[in-house]
Order: sequence, then structure tokens, then C-alpha cells
Amino acid sequence: MRSVLVIITGLSNGIIVGSGIVALLTLLDIVPRLAQLTNTYKYIQWYENVIVMGAVFAAITSLTDFAISLKAPIVVVIGFFIGTFIGLLASALAEVMNVIPVLIRRFRLEGYVIYILYALIIGKVLGSLLDWLIIK
Repeated sequence: MRSVLVIITGLSNGIIVGSGIVALLTLLDIVPRLAQLTNTYKYIQWYENVIVMGAVFAAITSLTDFAISLKAPIVVVIGFFIGTFIGLLASALAEVMNVIPVLIRRFRLEGYVIYILYALIIGKVLGSLLDWLIIK
């Protein structure tokens, strides 16, 4: 009886989280905006399939002891691509939500836009390096 309750609870949580992610991607038009920025409208179906397959693969690997042994250079290359994707996704979210323009207008920082962008980039890179190389 207890295992049935755990299965139902886990499935319910997965459905809720998955619905939230789909709502976020749908309401903010992440995939069409990414296709627009990269001028790759013909690959929208491919983008959607890759996102779903990635989510399913991540869910499966988080629930099992699945592991892949790779050499360090390959891990660095994969990490670079993953980091690039996450950075682009975060930038697209910020652009869609107009976060940076609103902050610049609110705090009257019109002449400092380039410095703000560089500060965001450098902060992200330094934070990632600290996390990967120093903090264990």
C-alpha cells in the first residue's frame, strides 16, 4: 500500500513540474523566439523534440544509477555546449521579460548599458569558474 502511495505521489509531482515547465516554455514563447534569433524557423519541431527528449533523459538518469565515463576534454566540450545553451536560454528569458530595459529605466542607467552587460557576463563566468574549480 505504501509503495502505491509513493508511486502516485511521485507521478503527480512529475506531472505538476512538467506542466509548469511546459507552461513556462509556452507562455514565454521560448522556442519560437530562439528560432527567430537564430533564423532557424524550419527547425522548431526539432527544438521541441530535443527539449522533450532531454527532459525525459534527465528524469531517467536522476532516478537511476545511470552514469557515463568520459575523458576530461570531452566533459569540458559538453560542459561548454551546455553552458552556452543555458546562457542563451537565460538571455532569451531576460529579453522576453524585458528585465534589463526595465531596470535601466527604473534606475536611470541609460549611459551604462554596456557596463551592465559586461558585469553580467563577467559575473556569470567568474561564478561558474568558482563553482567548478574552487568550491568543492
